[in-house]
Amino acid sequence: MDLEIAEPATDTSLSRRRLVTRVGAAGLAGLAAALLIDRGTLVSAVGPEDRPGVPTDADNVLLAQVMTIELAVGELYRTAAEGASDDLAMVADVMASNHRAYAEAIAGATGISAGAADPELVADNLDAFTGSTTEALTAAHALEQTAVATHTALIAEYESNTAIALTASIAVVEARHATVIADMLGVDDLDVLFGNDQSPIELTGDDA
Repeated sequence: MDLEIAEPATDTSLSRRRLVTRVGAAGLAGLAAALLIDRGTLVSAVGPEDRPGVPTDADNVLLAQVMTIELAVGELYRTAAEGASDDLAMVADVMASNHRAYAEAIAGATGISAGAADPELVADNLDAFTGSTTEALTAAHALEQTAVATHTALIAEYESNTAIALTASIAVVEARHATVIADMLGVDDLDVLFGNDQSPIELTGDDA
């Protein structure tokens, strides 16, 4: 689906308190977006009861790659914040901190040190993230949706409860990010706000 952007609202200013409120208010929409992508995948991933509690070696291989994605998204937001308008800089700063926190959470769960950001993902999105506010937010929306699709697809691949629970929690918050960004762009299409037509990033499942 195309991201149709409405005319900007008269008052486009955002305070940090207001931004946090909007992220929180988008919680149900974000949760719906995450679950509606593939409800069957998420529900079937809960069992069986004998699933390992800690990430397995196979989980760690995938999670290490996911960590580079989260670091890349965080780096893009940090770059967007440099020299941006106050509103975009504030949003980019909050989002960058969140994605860095996701990478650190993965590192904590796996014992794998946070390494470098995915250079290809950064290069492919850098121009858009350093463009106009509309270009940056549009690119951010697509990238958040891509991240959600990637996490959701991986849930069926993980072997441990920890990997599944951590990934589901990250996917829900990133879906909130996408909803808030779409709202900032003036999008009111429910298919965009509650859906996701982005494809997941294909990970190799092999050690780098």
